[in-house]
Amino acid sequence: MPYFLLLILAGIVLGVAVGAFSTAADARDLDATAQPAGGVLVPALAGAFGGVLLSLLLYRWYSGAPGVRHRIKRAMRRGHIHMVYQPLANMSSGHTVGVEALARWPHETLGAIAPETFFAWAEATGLGRQLTRYVVRAALADLRIALREPGDFYCSINVTPRDIEDISFARFMLETTREFGISPERIVLEITESLAFVVDDPRTLIAQYLQAGFRVVIDDFGTGYANLSNLLTWGVSGLKLDRTLIRWVSANDWAATVLESVFEMTRRMNIYVIVEGIESPEQARYVLARAPAATGQGWLYGRPCRAELLPVLVSRAASPPASASAPVTPGFCPAALADESSRAISRRPAPPAGVRA
Repeated sequence: MPYFLLLILAGIVLGVAVGAFSTAADARDLDATAQPAGGVLVPALAGAFGGVLLSLLLYRWYSGAPGVRHRIKRAMRRGHIHMVYQPLANMSSGHTVGVEALARWPHETLGAIAPETFFAWAEATGLGRQLTRYVVRAALADLRIALREPGDFYCSINVTPRDIEDISFARFMLETTREFGISPERIVLEITESLAFVVDDPRTLIAQYLQAGFRVVIDDFGTGYANLSNLLTWGVSGLKLDRTLIRWVSANDWAATVLESVFEMTRRMNIYVIVEGIESPEQARYVLARAPAATGQGWLYGRPCRAELLPVLVSRAASPPASASAPVTPGFCPAALADESSRAISRRPAPPAGVRA
């Protein structure tokens, strides 16, 4: 809004100046005494009106799809979109086994923009694939030391079906991991369910990532397009349960039934499961009693943190083993150190005109 008011003011000043200059030029050709009393005022007002109209048209462009596209590209070019990392913990041992890379955009005028909002803007303006590649490079640059060290520490990165369908993305992933000296086995690709696959059978597409050494996980399982038949045919490495299932498990019998069925299914299929949204020791003990091999993610184990805090997380990774009867020790990156943009945002900006959220 301040930029908009400045634009309007600039348009008025420019319009008045043009109108006054035009009148002054006419006055040099005619006898000044012959000029009417409003000879300067009327052209100046017309110029001001034209300036306001031009300002409104420019603002309309800037708040529409072209302007949003320009802002996203500028944010990537200047590094304004940065990464934070949330720990992933082994439920049985409590040890950190990896992190999920999460993008944050603290906009200079709009404030912290929710990731689902600016990723939707990127998809709507044709920048979705470019933004995913930006996230991949930023995450690998931040974590290259930890991901090169001996062990199984890994990074999960969110991708969309559009990325998987892009035949050049697999080559990009291989070239980028090779550039940073990171083994593909240390990268997990989480396919978000916000979009459906266009291709009828994505098995071949997913298989090329698995054959290259990457792991592929279905994200937010239970809320989108993926279902049991997809898991049986796609050959994915695992799935991540949506946070709503663990949130409702204590209040809804059906949620508990779904969870236990999913845990049994993953055991039979020999794929691993990530349980998102664990925020209390009670939730952790519930999952641990039914799926001791599961991976936990949530504020109980750590909030999203900037990369410079990761050494602190790794050094504190050896927390006491959890059990169904023992209390779970809260993990890493407490609220005092957590990235501000990972907290609840009281006001989320609506998508600009012309852009689907």
